[in-house]
Amino acid sequence: MKDISYSISFLAGLLSFLSPCVLPLVPSYVSFITGIS
Repeated sequence: MKDISYSISFLAGLLSFLSPCVLPLVPSYVSFITGIS
């Protein structure tokens, strides 16, 4: 039962990360993580 909830939460996080309002923020997020200004 726990494996199912883990997979569902993983898919939900993936869908929320790929939502259209998050996509424009990805380059700035990656540059922030890598330390490139």
